[in-house]
Amino acid sequence: MRTLPWEVSSDLPWKTFTGPAEQWANLPTFLIGEYVIILCAVLALVHAVRSGSANRLAWVAALITGTANDLIFMALPVVDTFWQAQATIMITPRLPLYIPCVYIVILYWPTVGIRRLGLARWPAAALTGLVAVVLYAPYDIVGAKFLWWTWHDTDPAIADRLFGAPLSSSLWVLTFTGSFALLLDLVLRGRHVTKLSFVTKRRFIAGIVLAGCVTTPLMMAQMFVLQLLDRGTPGLVAFCTGVVIYGAVSFFGRGTARPDRQPVDWLGRGAAAYLMALVICMAFFAPETHVSSGLHQVPGPCGVEESDITGNTRDKFLCVDDYTEDFTFACTTPPEHGVQWYTVCGKEHSSYPAYVAVVSGLALAGIAAFFAMFGAVGGSAGRAATPAYARARSTAE
Repeated sequence: MRTLPWEVSSDLPWKTFTGPAEQWANLPTFLIGEYVIILCAVLALVHAVRSGSANRLAWVAALITGTANDLIFMALPVVDTFWQAQATIMITPRLPLYIPCVYIVILYWPTVGIRRLGLARWPAAALTGLVAVVLYAPYDIVGAKFLWWTWHDTDPAIADRLFGAPLSSSLWVLTFTGSFALLLDLVLRGRHVTKLSFVTKRRFIAGIVLAGCVTTPLMMAQMFVLQLLDRGTPGLVAFCTGVVIYGAVSFFGRGTARPDRQPVDWLGRGAAAYLMALVICMAFFAPETHVSSGLHQVPGPCGVEESDITGNTRDKFLCVDDYTEDFTFACTTPPEHGVQWYTVCGKEHSSYPAYVAVVSGLALAGIAAFFAMFGAVGGSAGRAATPAYARARSTAE
C-alpha cells in the first residue's frame, strides 16, 4: 500500500523528531546537509525581510511553489520516483522539513541574485535557470550517493545519470527555476514596465497564485518538448539542448543589463557556505558507512511492469536480486516482498577522486557565480550593505 506524502501514517515506525546523535551514527552527512539547508532558508528569510517586498514575495512563492511541486510528484503513482530518507525533523513519513527549505535555496537565491543585474525578462529567467543547475547539481550528487533519498530503480525518466544524479533532475531544475523567475517577473514588472513595480498586496497574492499554479505545468511543457529529442525520455541530448537554449537567451540578452547601484550583498557568502558543506560531505565521509531505514521502493517479483508518466514501461517493484541503485543490503537482511519500510546500506565510491573533483568543480563554479551576482554592481563598491540601505531600496521600488 502506497503512503501519500501528506499522510501521517500510524502504522509506520517513523518519528517526527530524531535525536542528532542517533542521526549522526547512521547518516552523518544527511545531518549536516539537513541543518545547513534549513539555516540557508532562514538566512534567505532574513534577507527577504530586510530587502524589500519583491524579495519577500520571492521567498513565500518559492516555499509554496516548491513544496506543492514535491507533493504532486510524490503523490502521483506515474511520477513517484524517489523516497526521502528520515531526517531529524519529519512533517510526514515522506516529507522532511528540510525539503521545503531546499526549494527556497534553489528558487530564491538565483532569482534575487540575477535580479540585481537588471537584465530584461527573458535573459534574466534563462540565466536564473542556469545558475540554479549549478547550485542544485552538487546537492543532487551528494544526496543520492549518501542515501539522503533513493530513486526508483528502472524508471526510464531517471535512467540516464551522471555520478548517480539523473540528467532529467538537472533539466527539471533548469526549466522549473527559469519558469518560476519568469512568472514572478511578469507580476513584478508587468507586461511593459522595465523596472520593478511596487508590490501591493494584490500583486503579492497574484504572484503567489501565478507561481504556485503555473510553474509546474510550464516546466512540464518544456520538458515534454525537450525529451522528444531523446525518444520520449529526458536524457543527455534533452539536457544539453535545454542548456544551449537557455545559455543562448542569456548570452544574447546580456546587453540589456541595467543594474542599479547596489553594494555587496552578504547572501552570496551563504551560498558559498552551502556549497562548501557539500564538498566536505563528499570529500571527508564514506558512503559505505551510511545506513538509511525508511520508506523506499516497494520490493516484489522481478519483471512486473507498469507505465510511467512518459508512457514508457518500468518495473513496478524493486528486484532485490537484480538492481543497479547506489545502495546495497550488505549491512542488513534484504526486505520481503511488499514491504515499504526497510533498511538500505551505502555503497562505496566507484571512483572517489572523480566524485570529489566533480562536486568540487561544480561548487567552485557556483561560488564564483554567486559572488559575481551578489557583489557590488553599478559602481557602488565602496558602500556597505546595511538594513537602512535595504529599506531605502524597498521604498524606492
